[in-house]
Amino acid sequence: MKKIICLFVLLSFSLVSQAQKITVSGIVKEKSSNTPLPGVSVLLKGTTIGSLSDFNGEYSIKASIGDVLVFSYLGYKSEEIKITSSNLNVSLLEATESLNEIILIGYGTQKKKDLTGSVASISEKDFQDIPATNVENLVANKLPGVQITPAGGRPGAGSSILIRGGSSLSATNNPLFIIDGIPIEGSNNGPGILSQLNPNDIESFTVLKDASSAAIYGSRASNGVVIITTKKGSIDEFKVNITTNTRVSTIIRNADVLSADEYRAVVNTLGTSRTPLGTANTNWQDEIYQPAFTSEFNVSVSGAIKKLPYRASVGYLDQEGNLKTGNYKRLTALLNLNPKFFDNHLKVNINLKGSFEDDKIANQNAIWTATAFDPTQPVRVEDQTYGGYFQYIQFADNPAIALINPVSMLEQVDRVNQSYRSLGNIQLDYSTHFLPDLHVNVNAGYDISRGVFRDAAQPNYFPSDLSGGYIYYANPSREVRNLLLESYLFYSKEMTSIKSNFDITAGYSYNDFLSTNYSYPSFRADGTQFPNSEPPFPFDKPSNAIISFYGRVNYNFDDKYLLTASLRRDGSSRFSSDNRWGTFPSVALAWKMKEERFLKDVKSLSNLKLRASYGITGQQDGIANYYYQTGYNIGFLNNRYTFGDTPYITVSPQAYNPDLKWEQTASFNIGLDFGFLDDRISGSVDIYQKNTKDLLNMTTIPLGVNFGNQLLLNIGSMENKGIEFNFNATPVKTDDINWTLNFNATYNINKITKLTNGNDDGVGLFSDATLVNTVNYPRNTFYLYNQVYDANGMPIEGQVVDVNNDGNINAADRYITNKSALPKYLLGFSTSLQNKKWSLSTAFHANLGHYLFFQPYNSTVAITDFQVSQNLNRLYYDTLFRFNNDTQRFSDFYLQNASFLKMDNINIGYNFGKTLMNSKLGLGLNFTVQNVFVITNYDGLDPESNNGSENGYPVPRIFALGINLNF
Repeated sequence: MKKIICLFVLLSFSLVSQAQKITVSGIVKEKSSNTPLPGVSVLLKGTTIGSLSDFNGEYSIKASIGDVLVFSYLGYKSEEIKITSSNLNVSLLEATESLNEIILIGYGTQKKKDLTGSVASISEKDFQDIPATNVENLVANKLPGVQITPAGGRPGAGSSILIRGGSSLSATNNPLFIIDGIPIEGSNNGPGILSQLNPNDIESFTVLKDASSAAIYGSRASNGVVIITTKKGSIDEFKVNITTNTRVSTIIRNADVLSADEYRAVVNTLGTSRTPLGTANTNWQDEIYQPAFTSEFNVSVSGAIKKLPYRASVGYLDQEGNLKTGNYKRLTALLNLNPKFFDNHLKVNINLKGSFEDDKIANQNAIWTATAFDPTQPVRVEDQTYGGYFQYIQFADNPAIALINPVSMLEQVDRVNQSYRSLGNIQLDYSTHFLPDLHVNVNAGYDISRGVFRDAAQPNYFPSDLSGGYIYYANPSREVRNLLLESYLFYSKEMTSIKSNFDITAGYSYNDFLSTNYSYPSFRADGTQFPNSEPPFPFDKPSNAIISFYGRVNYNFDDKYLLTASLRRDGSSRFSSDNRWGTFPSVALAWKMKEERFLKDVKSLSNLKLRASYGITGQQDGIANYYYQTGYNIGFLNNRYTFGDTPYITVSPQAYNPDLKWEQTASFNIGLDFGFLDDRISGSVDIYQKNTKDLLNMTTIPLGVNFGNQLLLNIGSMENKGIEFNFNATPVKTDDINWTLNFNATYNINKITKLTNGNDDGVGLFSDATLVNTVNYPRNTFYLYNQVYDANGMPIEGQVVDVNNDGNINAADRYITNKSALPKYLLGFSTSLQNKKWSLSTAFHANLGHYLFFQPYNSTVAITDFQVSQNLNRLYYDTLFRFNNDTQRFSDFYLQNASFLKMDNINIGYNFGKTLMNSKLGLGLNFTVQNVFVITNYDGLDPESNNGSENGYPVPRIFALGINLNF
């Protein structure tokens, strides 16, 4: 009887419980914009019962009155709400870290708070608020440890990216670029490796700096990894965005050379000049430069067609060069599709990009020539022999020794490089139905580009062959093909019983690279071919491939202690079978100290995490594909050898190294992440050291040892060590005002520790170079004579210190200056202020502790003894040097501290909001000035771009007016 009563009571409770179970449903929205949020996790607190919001933000879950639902979504603050009815709508507030909480890493993503490696990432809202020609402009000087240097002011010109000082000597120091999951190769003679991407399509830019984060890419990650993602579609309402801007750029200042009157005065003092003076007053730099106009137009459309998210965009850029006749046009197109199938179990990303570049290249030799050409000569003359341009006709029979009129160099030469590129992939991510925590990811992609270069000169251009009319030189074109197929398994599991969660990644990758070089003969306008211009073979197809196996484990215990371990094994066809495979491991630990009991209740502290990592990465780029095996050079037609009446093509063996293998970089990093006041103040500090061994170095070898006097060897080692600091703050954040600050600083010391297998004393010291690589000094260290000065501090011409007191001045008297062209300190600062509809932003950066060798012509030998008289730099007045002494070329008098502070840009904008004829139409205006000013003691034009060269294309100042329409 008692058993029956107990059973009845239990059944009654069960029925009551079942009666209280209801279906709770509602919509989850983003609080500030009131737009639905898909993919929000809805969890019944204290259980593993959960659900996800759909494309419309709608959810449903079985629960009881009084239960608590936990709503969580990356980048938003979690909400816990008690159930009081069957309908429950929720609005989530964006967290302070916003979408930056989701950080792209190799083959996946991680929450920012769970990162164990050194990763720098910024998204669209943090990009430089400027009209950007290239992707690098968006993030320049915003990332600690990343040096982004403009290549120059050429239209479309990109930038070099150096991460933590670089790790190579002869091989490349470029990072590995990953665009939407595709590793990319260099473009076809275009302005930059990323020039064919439209900056308006970029969503995020992530840099993997330490080996823990980069080792998953193994043999190509020694110089870091840059992951770029483009904007995707969403299920939000249909959106159209149109941006257009007009820019005017001007040369900031000319090289400081003598005016015509000053030049005449110097010549009169000397008594004569090699070429007679003229009567004109010509500023040749003014003649070759012009104010340049740029117009840009971009339109993008995004939305969803029956739950098929999409984004499509088209962009057009037309940029004049400040060097006359130069022009760069770029047309880009993008289509991204991101559908989901089978109740969101299968996610598909289809990314397609295409571009066309038409680059009319102004003859940059005119830049140096304009500084050297006689300012007393006119630009044009009545004599039409050479097209009406002044030329030194006395050198017509031997134009190689003459200076050519710089204006004619621009206007009578036509050089065009056209580049086509298509980049795309399809990526499938399948969360298995039988085990939703297990994902299968497949990525198949391609990157194909082709460039065609044409060089032409008019027949009356001074140094050209004057017969046959307009002359075309059809140089080789190049096609680069990169095919990728990779697949990986990803398994994630949370085990609440032991306070643990982990994820495991294991995958395979195959990358095939093919570079096809097509050669063509050269023709005159009448169709006749130049003799000896037919190549012996029409094309060549060097290729290489990489096969990889990789894996990674992330483990999180009690949301306090984090472990990441990865391993990649790469095999490359660039190496012989004995050295083909390399193994690249890494491990990292992190401790979230904020979650410890003694800090958890400190409300002013929002984040405190300690990180440490160690790993090994490799380097194989910049190596010829078949360098490890014997090869032969085929001579062209003008290299034939004749036996009797029959000419034969010559064949000569190439130098080769069968023992060639990877460079390897072992990296150690320890870092601290911090945040205060709900991350209103946040930042990080990192200390690192990178040791590279088996450096790929082109080395001089004894004659007869191999088929050449130089050979690429794995020889030597190098280290980089430094400190990085990143600081972010939001001093003011109200409904009307938002003020943000960012400051980052990097200190890096580079040192070569070994260069040979024997005694390294004096290795790398050559008398014909001002920059050397030698042991115990940074790479690119200056190697010079010590200048002697008089009592008034004036340099004494031809007088340098005889270091060894042997009475002779030679290379043995030069010294290693311990001053390098590499900066020791990188500083970046940016701030943005928004007040209602107004916005104001600006950015600065500084490079400190680097030197440049500034040696323009300052000897009157340039006037009296050269084949053609050349103008002087005003530095002549500081030296009064008369002769061209050999020691003068290596005097440390010309070595200058090139530290600088630059104001990169200032931008002011006004957002009219939803205005005009349609309430859904938004309008914004902005005005930007770029390259505003530079503070430096360096006497040259630019202490940063072109490595300070006076012959390089100067970076201009840009004024831009932009319009943004969206609806």
